[in-house]
Amino acid sequence: MRRFSLFLVFVFLVLNLFGEEHRLYGNVIDRSTGTPLPNVSIFCGDLRKGGFSNEKGYYEILFQDGDYFISVESVGYKPVEKKVSIKGKDKRVDFSLNLDYEELEEVTVSKHRPDENVAMPTLGVQHVDGLSMKKMPSLMGEVDVIKVIQLMPGVQSAAEGTSGFSVRGGKTDQNLILLDDACLYNASHMMGFFSIFNNDVVSEATLLKGDIPAQYGGRLSSVLKVDTKDGFPSKFHGSGGVGLISSHLKLDIPIVSNKTALMLAARRTYADLFLPLSKNESLRNASLFFYDMNAKLSHRLNGKNRLYWSGYLGTDKMGLKDNLGLKFGNMNTTFRWSHTFNPRTSSNLSAVATKYIYDIDVYLAPYECSIDAGTKDLSVQYDWKRKIGADDQFVFGLSSTFHRFNQGSLTTPEKEHDYYNLFEDQILEERKALEHGAYASYEKNLTKNFLVKFGLRFSMFQNIGKERFYLMDEHHKCVDTIDYGKGEIFNTEFHPEPRLGLLYKLSPTSSVKAAYTRTVQYAQVACNSTGGLPFDIWFPTSTNVKPQKCDQWSTGYFRNFSGNKFETSAEIFYKRMQNIIDFKDDANIYGNEKIDGELRFGKGFAYGLELMLKKSTGKLTGWLSYTYAHTYQIVEDLNFGEKYRSPFDRPHNLTAVISYDFNKRLSASANWVFMSGQPCTNPYGRYTVENVSYAIYTGYRNQSNYPNYHRLDMSLTWKTRKKEKWESEWNVSVYNAYARHNTWAVIFTQGENYTIKTTKIYLFSFVPSISYNFKF
Repeated sequence: MRRFSLFLVFVFLVLNLFGEEHRLYGNVIDRSTGTPLPNVSIFCGDLRKGGFSNEKGYYEILFQDGDYFISVESVGYKPVEKKVSIKGKDKRVDFSLNLDYEELEEVTVSKHRPDENVAMPTLGVQHVDGLSMKKMPSLMGEVDVIKVIQLMPGVQSAAEGTSGFSVRGGKTDQNLILLDDACLYNASHMMGFFSIFNNDVVSEATLLKGDIPAQYGGRLSSVLKVDTKDGFPSKFHGSGGVGLISSHLKLDIPIVSNKTALMLAARRTYADLFLPLSKNESLRNASLFFYDMNAKLSHRLNGKNRLYWSGYLGTDKMGLKDNLGLKFGNMNTTFRWSHTFNPRTSSNLSAVATKYIYDIDVYLAPYECSIDAGTKDLSVQYDWKRKIGADDQFVFGLSSTFHRFNQGSLTTPEKEHDYYNLFEDQILEERKALEHGAYASYEKNLTKNFLVKFGLRFSMFQNIGKERFYLMDEHHKCVDTIDYGKGEIFNTEFHPEPRLGLLYKLSPTSSVKAAYTRTVQYAQVACNSTGGLPFDIWFPTSTNVKPQKCDQWSTGYFRNFSGNKFETSAEIFYKRMQNIIDFKDDANIYGNEKIDGELRFGKGFAYGLELMLKKSTGKLTGWLSYTYAHTYQIVEDLNFGEKYRSPFDRPHNLTAVISYDFNKRLSASANWVFMSGQPCTNPYGRYTVENVSYAIYTGYRNQSNYPNYHRLDMSLTWKTRKKEKWESEWNVSVYNAYARHNTWAVIFTQGENYTIKTTKIYLFSFVPSISYNFKF
């Protein structure tokens, strides 16, 4: 009997020491907004055991049967403690946290681990949240996502004041820009001075420039993913602002408590309202403004299913009355169904429509004409994710997109006399195509310190009729015309795109990483300038135009200090590009149905070093970065077949961004940027015919440079005293504080004695602005 009793005691001890574990899981949200809270600590003090919520606010911890006191804590929120009983099965417990206003005036909720810089197998990734962007100095009172991205290492502005940007030597059309998963073909307002992203609605912007995940394809250089704010507010609230040239307003509307919510936002410039007051008659007859609107409807069907619809509409209008009219804009919409099969498996099904169009109307009596062009997409995508074990995960997905490229139609109204028709009508058929993708990736911890990420994407591109296709020979001359019927597939491209990422942790605060990425691009812009104009023309891969390819190798060392308060990184990269496109000298781009014959093809390469020091917490935040890089290309029939510098070959790029909170009400920020001058082609001589001088060019490209570019921006923010239902602040910013005249363009005109006169054009000098922002 005694032995039997000892056996029972032994069995009891074994069951308690090694008993079956069950999952305690659930979601953590902000009680006032319903927003999922990432990186929240869920901890059991008795067992010294716990974990953190992920980017969707989801957590999962294993416990044996028993009663436990669970503590939930997050910076800026009041802690919660709750008794939880686990009896023989998994248990779901959700937590709602309240803001601790005594601890923080304003809370930044990050989706990312504090040690992500060291612990995650990703290179060349930059995250910027909406609050950090709000602290940055603004241009004319408008805080801009892309202007912040242009301050990152490896990124440079395409030209002064534009929204175009080059990543690691790539062209501006080689960046995949997504707004809630909808592709944007032009992300600019006001000829590029502003982007289409209203900072009121932006939750986070993520730039992927090195280790690009397998789910993304279609562009060579980078992915800029912009997500709008999400959540289920418990109360109606809003925010907005009034600036010198624009105003904006956002409303968060709960429809059904914790189940259905609507976000609405709008922004408009009003410079056009003051133009009629001008003493200049031309300005009185001018128009210049843009507006945009965002909407997002979120609905929680149940604990496992959620729907959301997101939409954007933006339009720019500018012109001179009775002479010139320009209208361009974007419209896109995204519908997504998110489904959770179980705590470890989830999926997203998305349907997206996007449209970019522009119209130009010219009237110079008695002549007039209209030009219109644009791009339209319809796409569907399915993504499936499975978490395996504690850290491993498997992801796969499928996507398909129907493209329609309008490469520009030129029309003139009927006139009584034909000699008033300056142009012949050119109605170009839309060029249509299908682009498909299938991908899979697996992230695996091989050892405690060594993690590997495998990825493979297969992409396919198909040209579809109805289209009159002009077949070019090796000399770029049209040798045949082929008429393809409606729906007829006449060209198919199929390419694998492998991805690989490696991480080895040297210590809890340091690691080395390496990555290889192949990307393929099937659509590109017909433009021979660097700035990214709002009337760029997109055209597809075809029998004449092979898809562009890029192989990129990168590696880096990453180190965090002082409990992850400071992040440092040093990355090197090498890119090899095939089938890159440039235009022949004096190319005819607009309204040209044989545009394929204007192209020249070749190869390119880029390499560089990127250094960064970043501080994301505390009163003093910001970063210091330096990039040294070169990019070259060799293209047939150009530069006499020799290697030449890309228009984005600007070797040195130094950026300093700093923000300091003096107290809860007063803060200041500044950024300074230095870049090598942009490559350009200058004439080497002149000749004169009938008293008119003409410039002579050697045929060699980009052998000269604009002067070096540098600029200082500053801002000061003062928060007024908070009232019960009203918060507000004043912001004063200065763009180009020391009035540097940075070269935007150089023009060559005839000077005295038939000489060639060089004139430097700059856009901005000292530009102050003031804005008033509020919340209620």
